[in-house]
Amino acid sequence: MPSKREKGIWLDFPAGWAVVKYDGDSHDDNAGFYRACIEHRVQHVRGVDVVSLDRARNRLLLIEVKDFRISSSTADKQANKLRQTIIQKALNTVSGLYSAARAGDEELRPVVERIFRPELIIEVVLLLEQPPLTTAPTTTAAKFRIQNPKTGIQDLQIKLPSVFAALGFDFHLRSSTTMQTQDGWRVRLH
Repeated sequence: MPSKREKGIWLDFPAGWAVVKYDGDSHDDNAGFYRACIEHRVQHVRGVDVVSLDRARNRLLLIEVKDFRISSSTADKQANKLRQTIIQKALNTVSGLYSAARAGDEELRPVVERIFRPELIIEVVLLLEQPPLTTAPTTTAAKFRIQNPKTGIQDLQIKLPSVFAALGFDFHLRSSTTMQTQDGWRVRLH
């Protein structure tokens, strides 16, 4: 079972899935092409954290992990920035994977083997972990965020699917508690 760790969160994939840590910091993370040919040569290019190819269902997953469990900021406060970040990273990653396939990069070959096929399903997944709500909100702003049905997170859930659909991608907002059986992979928090 291939597993990748990102920001203290483990992503576990079924046997047979190709998985790379696309923007990793070490050679073991399969980030050689991204670091050598893209990141250090092209300004303002960013990549998602993990790329996985589910061969059985012909889908390529671009997974970005954001962990706000111990952050001083909140996902709600960062929603606008997060929306732009995930769009930029997804598009930059697809461009990088396409380039890696054309260049014949061996490290990324397992996840780019179907990149030229129009029937390949591309799914962008924002794995967003937030602190559990352990106490009742004490500030008016905190109460409003909980009561208001139009929070930043809900804004992401509404706007990102249509942005990505226009690009031919599917979008899923997930957390360790909202993973679904049809996702096919698991999340472990440590």
